[in-house]
Amino acid sequence: MKNILIILGVLIGIIGLVFLALFIASYRRRPKFNNKGFTTLEKNLLSEFYELFDSEIQTKLKAQIEYFEPKRKWRQYWEKSMSMELYGDNENPLSDNLRYKRKDESKLATIQFKTNDEKYHIEFDNYDGRIWGWKIRPNPKSIMKTSTISVTSKKINNDPNSFAQSTFKKEKLKSIPKFNGLLGKLNNIQSINQVFEPIRAEFLENYIKRIDSKLPIEYLDIIKQSEGVDFGDCCILGISEIHSTGLDDGNYLHLAEFDDGILAVKEEEKNGTVYYCHHSGLLDNLGTDFGRIITERINE
Repeated sequence: MKNILIILGVLIGIIGLVFLALFIASYRRRPKFNNKGFTTLEKNLLSEFYELFDSEIQTKLKAQIEYFEPKRKWRQYWEKSMSMELYGDNENPLSDNLRYKRKDESKLATIQFKTNDEKYHIEFDNYDGRIWGWKIRPNPKSIMKTSTISVTSKKINNDPNSFAQSTFKKEKLKSIPKFNGLLGKLNNIQSINQVFEPIRAEFLENYIKRIDSKLPIEYLDIIKQSEGVDFGDCCILGISEIHSTGLDDGNYLHLAEFDDGILAVKEEEKNGTVYYCHHSGLLDNLGTDFGRIITERINE
């Protein structure tokens, strides 16, 4: 009896440590806001960033950064990267006069640079007509005070002065139709809660071109029948809803969402690999068979 109690005590202790580790990992990903200004490295990179654009956009970007520098922001150093998100002040918001035309969530520009013979790159993000923040990879914490950088390349990814395709307005179907292929199989495993009218072929093609990674064929087969499927405790996102989560080694595009994480493809990857991004920050490589992966997840 004593040995059994000892074994139970050890098992309970191990389980407790696992839950503690998961809690700490989850807590570390919560935003910690501050009002500190930008570093020397960031200011130098912003100067390079401004030079990519015409005088009108430069003026707006400089005014946006001037507004955001003393305001609420979130800076987080990960193992392999750093993220900056600019939130501003709800009581004194950024003036609409300082916003440009592009309103979607997208990447504005990419700059590659070197310092101390090590290569880095920075991505500047856009949202709602203004700069949303940036990501630097690999982790730049040791060089944030440096004033000497050598830019090796820089490019505009999306013109801030152009209109992005407007968000597709989803229309819910009044009844669940009989689906073919994978979607019909999934409906047999778990009944569909809500399903939405598929988008027209020309709009689908535009969204596919906008996504800089290979989307699984099985996912696209679902999208041709529905612009999003809700199973109650999980959902497959419509192509117009795809957005990204930034992790240490890159950005991951949401294809399906569950209570504990997301199925995603990695931005700029062309091999169709599907990943499971846990909310705790863990990442699983699940292979390229989206049909098998989504079936197993919904069947759990």
